[in-house]
Amino acid sequence: MKKQNQYTRSHRLSYQIAGVLLIIATLGFTFMYFYQKNVKNQQELAKKEESQETQDVAGIVEPKSKEVDMEALQKERMNAADLAKAQEEAAQDVIDQVAETSSLTLHFPEQIGWPIEGKVLLNFSMDQTVYFPTLKQYQYNPALIISGKVNDKVCSTCEGKVVSIINDAKTGTTITMDLGDGYQAVYGQLKEIPVATGEYVAKGQCIGYISEPSKYYLEEGPNLYFQILKDGNPVNPQDYLEQ
Repeated sequence: MKKQNQYTRSHRLSYQIAGVLLIIATLGFTFMYFYQKNVKNQQELAKKEESQETQDVAGIVEPKSKEVDMEALQKERMNAADLAKAQEEAAQDVIDQVAETSSLTLHFPEQIGWPIEGKVLLNFSMDQTVYFPTLKQYQYNPALIISGKVNDKVCSTCEGKVVSIINDAKTGTTITMDLGDGYQAVYGQLKEIPVATGEYVAKGQCIGYISEPSKYYLEEGPNLYFQILKDGNPVNPQDYLEQ
């Protein structure tokens, strides 16, 4: 079911993008049509002006006819510019609608992938305390602490939107992503972030690399701080991670 939903969302977005490209192409052809028409009109007007100048010298035609033609050409240019602007705004509206539709399809899946391959150093534990070697004390742990090596690549566990990138004293450079349906993923102890706030990322996409641990995790060594929140409250990531 998850793969089918991802396949449907992917093809729906593909059709929407194809529609945008078709509209942009149509606008381009329309603009070229009016541009070529204006060039042709200018050429014809130039020929008329030459003819009228010859006739004016002979006293056959009054110069007023030239002013009328210039006024008509100016109006035609203004109409073409207004049309091009209106078409550009319409294309942008379609692009905005595609982006908005894409955001509406963001849903938390039944299972998520592992962000890195590594041993779980400290398990999630909110019902009893666990021992933190660096701090030399027992504390509740609202996340998984997964071992890694400096420069190991960290990947998004599922589709999501980056909502914040901060530097935290405890978890270092930390990314928070919206996963849909009230779920969020928090990735800490990162560096060299290749994504930006507001960006949508796919499952398996690189979102950073393991950094040197903060002073709160020196004894644990390089690691990934990985947390899942539901409506702002920490839940056990291992209930959702693929086995």
